[in-house]
This record gives sequence, C-alpha cells and structure tokens, in this order.
Amino acid sequence: MWNIAKGAWDTVAPLIAPAADLARAEGVTLVVETGNGTMVNSCCTARRPIDDLGAKDVLKVLWDPANNCWCHEVAFPDGYDEMRGGYLGHIHIKDVQVDTPRATLEVRPLGQGQLADQFAPMAAALRADGYDGVISLEPVYHPGNGDFEAGFRQRIGPFKALFG
Repeated sequence: MWNIAKGAWDTVAPLIAPAADLARAEGVTLVVETGNGTMVNSCCTARRPIDDLGAKDVLKVLWDPANNCWCHEVAFPDGYDEMRGGYLGHIHIKDVQVDTPRATLEVRPLGQGQLADQFAPMAAALRADGYDGVISLEPVYHPGNGDFEAGFRQRIGPFKALFG
C-alpha cells in the first residue's frame, strides 16, 4: 500500500528473527504485547511477524484487547478469532473507553467500558477452546484518587467472576 510507511513491515521480521532463533535455541517462548502506537496494534498485526518467520513455536502474543481498541479492533469475536490456533501467550484484561479522533483513552472499571459486552463471550470461548495460559487483571484503574491498589481490589471480584 502506498499510503502507509513504505517498507516498514519488511523490516519487522528481520529484526525479530535473531530473537526467535535464540529463543528456539534456549527453549524459551517470547511474547509481544499488542499496544497502541506500535507496529503491533491489533491481533492481525501481532500474528504477521510470527507467521512471516514461521515461529509460532517460540513467538506468542500478549493480547491486550483494551489496547487494541485504539485501532478499532473488536476484541470478540474478531481479535479472538485471529488468536486461535496457538498464538496466545498471555492476556491482559482491563476496560477502557477510547476516542481515537480526540486522542483520548479513559481507563474504566471492568465491565463499564467499551469491552463490557465482549468479556463474557471471550471468557467462554477461552474455556471452550481449552486456553490454559495466564489471564491477568491489569492494575491500571483507580477510583479517581490515584489509588491503583483500591481500583484493583474493587475489580478483582468481577474479573474472577468472568475469567476465574
């Protein structure tokens, strides 16, 4: 495509290849987190270097569905379907409200942001597919006072009810 950074994707796989080779030699698995403002901002872009390198044995995705909201990816079922088949290495859970045109992202209590209606079917699909990796509640919410521990403690119940 002419209207994106020409050649940018051509550099990703060669940059990651030595790390994948070392991981394979050392018997470890590496993960790359989906994040806003990066080359890997969706599940599709997270899969791309793994597939380009044929490295699904040593490279996995740390999927953060809330981060993917920035690029307008629907976490479930769209993002999740991209991760099926052995791509998931870890999952971060938080809820947000994103307004990309205004460049704002507000962290919200779990179940009160734009992912609220997607968490239950996502959790059910993970169970049905036999996912046995880590799913962590990302401690980035606070109740307006900067007390992230209090925010975490408030959200652990709803998190465990969904993913526990």
